[in-house]
Amino acid sequence: MSTETVPTKGAGTYFSRLKEGSDIGSISDFKEDTEWLTIGKVKDFQPGELTIEDDEDDYLDSPTADWSETSPGQKSGGETQITIAWMPGDDTQKQLFRDVEAGTKTWYRAKYPNGGVDVWYGYINSLGKTIAIKEKMQRTIKIKNCAMPKYAETLIG
Repeated sequence: MSTETVPTKGAGTYFSRLKEGSDIGSISDFKEDTEWLTIGKVKDFQPGELTIEDDEDDYLDSPTADWSETSPGQKSGGETQITIAWMPGDDTQKQLFRDVEAGTKTWYRAKYPNGGVDVWYGYINSLGKTIAIKEKMQRTIKIKNCAMPKYAETLIG
């Protein structure tokens, strides 16, 4: 039985950024770890929500004009949010900061304990910190997903 068909807990989920200069050529590139830079010490992760706008199809002369008629419109990959332990000397976190400064669009990936992966193409649109008196400092990263995401359901071969 494939582990991708068994419910599992989130512990062991990794979040990654495509390495600088790497390219995605096939579905196996999404799954293999060699082209990905792991963003360590993930505290919390919220994948972008796939949403579809409603296009109104209402017309004055419709036989059912008192009922709203809609059809599916433009789709959005939403915004992915990740909270990590703040480590300003970490090379990966330095890369994320460089991405913000340069306005870099790249691929980001979540790899789950069951082997499934979700992948987004986007840019960092928010980089913040949380500083609490009794907890370790954390950095919150928001990624605006700007292309069609690739979900585990479609990447499983």
